[in-house]
Amino acid sequence: MQEKMRKFIEEFHMIEEGDTVLAAVSGGADSLCLLLLLNDLCEKMKFRLCVVHVEHGIRGEESLKDAVFVEKLCGEMHIPCRVCRCRALEYAGQHKLTVEEAARELRYQLFDETAKAFGAGKIAVAHNQNDCAETMLFHLARGSGLLGLCGIRPVRGQIIRPLLCFTRGEIEKYLAAQGRDFCIDRTNEELQYTRNKIRHQVLPLLMQINTNAVTHMNQAAAFVAEAVELMDELSRQAEAKYISRYDNEIIISRMLLTEPPAVVRMVLYRVLTKAAQSSKDISSIHVQQLWDLFARQSGKEADLPYGLRARRTYEGILLQAGREAQRRQETMPVSWELPLAGSLSISSFGYTIHTRLIEKMPQNEEIPKKMYTKWLDYDRIKNTTRLRTRQEQDYLVINREGKRKKLKKYFIDEKIPAKRREQILLLADGAHILWVIGYRISEDVKVTEHTKRILEIRVDGGEKSE
Repeated sequence: MQEKMRKFIEEFHMIEEGDTVLAAVSGGADSLCLLLLLNDLCEKMKFRLCVVHVEHGIRGEESLKDAVFVEKLCGEMHIPCRVCRCRALEYAGQHKLTVEEAARELRYQLFDETAKAFGAGKIAVAHNQNDCAETMLFHLARGSGLLGLCGIRPVRGQIIRPLLCFTRGEIEKYLAAQGRDFCIDRTNEELQYTRNKIRHQVLPLLMQINTNAVTHMNQAAAFVAEAVELMDELSRQAEAKYISRYDNEIIISRMLLTEPPAVVRMVLYRVLTKAAQSSKDISSIHVQQLWDLFARQSGKEADLPYGLRARRTYEGILLQAGREAQRRQETMPVSWELPLAGSLSISSFGYTIHTRLIEKMPQNEEIPKKMYTKWLDYDRIKNTTRLRTRQEQDYLVINREGKRKKLKKYFIDEKIPAKRREQILLLADGAHILWVIGYRISEDVKVTEHTKRILEIRVDGGEKSE
């Protein structure tokens, strides 16, 4: 088990030497297995391990006992541990969420806060192959496109999932061999939750058909993920070519239909989720609804989630943001997700961004000193990088000791006019500004002799000059 997980971690570059890893431990079988295996590996792979436990305030005395169990175990293993408490039921009511959704949202908020407190760049969670299969079935039943069939990915930003190489059966056998007791969350047995129905009723039937059903579904998810990466790049190119944005209106050119159907479908999905500022409740049904509108007469309309309204025009489709989508847009900055390798066109800035991932430090190549071409230490980036305008909490790291400077203070020190500040594009990792485009990069992501992988970013167009 230990060797299998080590190879899986290395395959997906989950943990590097010198990392601090925060393990999310509920006390259940999966998270206990995660803790034990990571503890066995931390000395060998030279990383530091710490633990977070979230008590959601849902299960009363049973939940409190789980927190004590985890805290005591970490004490015995000499692993730093923080127990966080929240009130998922109250939060669900306040934000009109299901208890599951509220618990997950609060849980990941607390993971982020605890990671910052421990100085952890990676957060390990205990999803396994059964969880991935259940997620695929859940999305499939709800009407998912390709993205939903990717299941659960091994790495998402700073979230890593080292147990995705194991089935739940393998985990239970390992704990039995170790003679380890674990906590049991009785809410996982309650069939009013959709995922529990899939876990206890649907998946066992599929495993009667083929005992390797879970493994095969995970293999299929990996194949779909590879296809999605390719489709994502093709759809970005098509989106730049056929989609125009004006304030709260989006024009989808009818020439989009000259692209392959799979590309059309992904572009329409991307357009919908961006217009809504959310992917929740946007499904293949809504993508098809938008596509079908191309075949209707000019003036025909379709109502979509988040108050979005689509109208057929001579040029194609006009997508207008309703009140809910407008409210979301007004509270969020202009933002684009940076592709890991490829190109991204940002017409409002007149920029085309080109990226490539260099897997090994070049021996005879100098670090670029151009204002609009930068090398960043890829393994120092903690989350998904975005290109966006400024936010209130933005900061730069200005020296090797990690000293921070507010972006606002940096703009003042550089004597950048107030009106100009809103037009400067930023490469952001959360509130951490990695690059003020046309100006400096953060000291925290500068390439050094210890750098293993490099993210190269080149900006073309706009009013810049090298």
